[in-house]
Amino acid sequence: MRPQRSLSRLIAEPILLAIVLALIVRTAFFRIYAIPSPSMTPTLEVGDHIVVTPFGDDAPARGDVIVFRSPLADDELMVKRVIATAGDLVESRGGRIAVGGRTLAEPYLRDTTASGAVAPMIVPAGCYFVMGDNRANSYDSRGWGVLPAERVVGRVRLVLWSSGDGSTLRGAAEPAAHAATRVESLLPPRVPSGFRRLFLPVR
Repeated sequence: MRPQRSLSRLIAEPILLAIVLALIVRTAFFRIYAIPSPSMTPTLEVGDHIVVTPFGDDAPARGDVIVFRSPLADDELMVKRVIATAGDLVESRGGRIAVGGRTLAEPYLRDTTASGAVAPMIVPAGCYFVMGDNRANSYDSRGWGVLPAERVVGRVRLVLWSSGDGSTLRGAAEPAAHAATRVESLLPPRVPSGFRRLFLPVR
């Protein structure tokens, strides 16, 4: 006859199994990162916790918001929007971005004429031209060049919650807005402000 399991073990085993499965799923299918800088406002705000999924067999497309390893430091992650892909001719005209000779419609920008000067260039094979949505305060392909495809981590799918209230964005003056990201826990430290952007899709 099998010995009867203790009550504590009966309770602990399912909980432990659920935790292990959750960690496996999180590692295999998506990651959670937090946004510490305003370079992607208004799409992503300081304090947003974002869900990022790998591309798998797909590749980043123009308009996708992606997380990638910085071309300048392997231990730093950045988040920007894909503006042009391999073979595209990208340039600026009057502060607006044009790809293939056509000005991009960029409804995600607060200021559509803040892209600055981008000299005409054709994006090389296996690379992307990426920019922050906060064009006046973003360190991106305009500064360090094109992004190699092998440095892409995944696509930003949604804001899971926000631990910030957006107030830091209006007064931010820091020049280094490269939007490094870090892994965070799944419990928001400030629930009331988090509900403001709960499960917000990123487009």
